[in-house]
Amino acid sequence: MTHAASDTWPEEPSTETDSKPPPAGNRFLTVLSDKAMRAPLLWSTVGRFPLYLVTLALVVFATSRGTGYGSAGLLLACYTLGGAVLAPVVARRVDVHGQTPLLLLTGVVHPLALIGLVCTASDARIPQLVCASVAGATIPPVSGCVRSLWSALPSGREAAFSLEAVLSEVFVIGGPLLLSAVLFWGTPATALVVGGLLAGVGAIGFATTQASRNWRAEETESDLLGALRSPGLVRLLAVLVCAAVSMGVFNLVLPAFAEEHGSADSIGLIFGAWGVGGLVGGLWYGSRTRDWPAERTFAIGLLILSAFTALPLLAWDNWSMGVALALGGVIIAPVTAVEYELVARTAPSGAITEAFTWVITVNVVGTAVGAQLGGLLVSAYGTWAAFVAAVAALLAGAAIAFAVRHRFTAPAGTPGSAHPDPADPELYDSTTLGPPDGA
Repeated sequence: MTHAASDTWPEEPSTETDSKPPPAGNRFLTVLSDKAMRAPLLWSTVGRFPLYLVTLALVVFATSRGTGYGSAGLLLACYTLGGAVLAPVVARRVDVHGQTPLLLLTGVVHPLALIGLVCTASDARIPQLVCASVAGATIPPVSGCVRSLWSALPSGREAAFSLEAVLSEVFVIGGPLLLSAVLFWGTPATALVVGGLLAGVGAIGFATTQASRNWRAEETESDLLGALRSPGLVRLLAVLVCAAVSMGVFNLVLPAFAEEHGSADSIGLIFGAWGVGGLVGGLWYGSRTRDWPAERTFAIGLLILSAFTALPLLAWDNWSMGVALALGGVIIAPVTAVEYELVARTAPSGAITEAFTWVITVNVVGTAVGAQLGGLLVSAYGTWAAFVAAVAALLAGAAIAFAVRHRFTAPAGTPGSAHPDPADPELYDSTTLGPPDGA
């Protein structure tokens, strides 16, 4: 996307190729008016809404059987590592064979694996770990698939990725709330089954949409590196690792802070405030037209986020912590939206789904490292040290982003982007991806 430089900043070259969205009107409404994307958006929301539910339900399920947090952590680790290791492999198959076969396969196997986990005996450790690993490895690649569809839009991609960032915050808030609702009426086992079935139904429903069935990645020679053959994507992933480490530290230190200040039960409200801030920021950003190039916006956004991440150091109780996180959350969704744009730009031809999936994998790994780091710092020095480490990790990411901002490009020989040619008249057919009505 070509953007005009701000008057207060020196002119910088932009490598974006998107067309600038129209300045008038709410950009979210423009995206939602695309009839071809309404069904994929609906089914992708259904399929992704329970992902956080399943993660939390695994811990509750394990502890409800009296196995302790150590066993619960092992079960969650198998589930998480299964997804982190095999998700890029599944996504690469999507780029080769299309979305429908892999969505249908994972949409069936994932819930069956969770049902198998629920049905195993409480002392059957190995079968439980196998089922958890299979469930994690077969999480339907709905996120990568829907973002691939958004990347194929001839216009409105910036607004579409803003919508994705907002939905991410909705999932973070809504997943735990859905878990609470299911536990009120049922059991942890019920929650796992409900989460698996929703993910499966969402994936299968998504696979049946015309937009998904018509989507094809560009044909390209396969190699061992896949999406990682793009230096621009690798640079972007290096930045995202730092951000993920920071988030992982927060995931550990916030419960410790809440307990330290006398009310561990407040942790849900604290995380909720963080998510509400993200929702507000995403809605604000998505309703406006950006004037800066994406790479500059991303680097500056990370720097601002680093400053807001330091606010928890000033918190003196759980209420002030909630306010600090709400303020910081406002920046997260806009930065995430620009991140998605850069992923779409740097992805090599024929590897767009895999590129988006690598972002998820890097986030999982970085968050795990950050949680471990946060635990060590809290144990040795207290919560303040962990908060400082979270700020330092984000500052490192911002520094990398500034240093390489002109190199967030697709690999040499790759056409402008990894999606179909916007000039292709078939894109404007009512049965395929197309521009909003009247565009």
